[in-house]
Amino acid sequence: MMRKWILPLGIVFLLSACGGEETPELEDEGQTEVSAPEGDELDPTDPAEVENAEAVTVSDLVEGNVEDGTPVEISGTVEEFADDVAFPSFILVNDGQQVYIRNMAETAVEVGDNIQLEGIYDGNAEEDLPLISASVITVD
Repeated sequence: MMRKWILPLGIVFLLSACGGEETPELEDEGQTEVSAPEGDELDPTDPAEVENAEAVTVSDLVEGNVEDGTPVEISGTVEEFADDVAFPSFILVNDGQQVYIRNMAETAVEVGDNIQLEGIYDGNAEEDLPLISASVITVD
């Protein structure tokens, strides 16, 4: 009979621990808060999805010349880190234009690094920045 009470109480404690998660505050003034579009479904850890990535320019992305879900390859300089709860993210600059990069590869990068990446173009983030979910990042 004691077991019947332990299991329900354990479930109650587990459920109460999961609820009420809050978004962490920005710790650094050098971070920008950017939100990914809702309903985003992809396999962030599968570099095979970007094997046939095509080189694109930021202008191609900004002008809407690339379809959502397209594997892309792009290069640029890490301008600043962005706040993203699920994955480390940053703003990439190329030819004066910005792209929001969700670092699915979790490769360590620093502000000022020149990088090349392959990823999936996911349309625009809520702030109208092109969004790429990067599976492969190479720091030059």
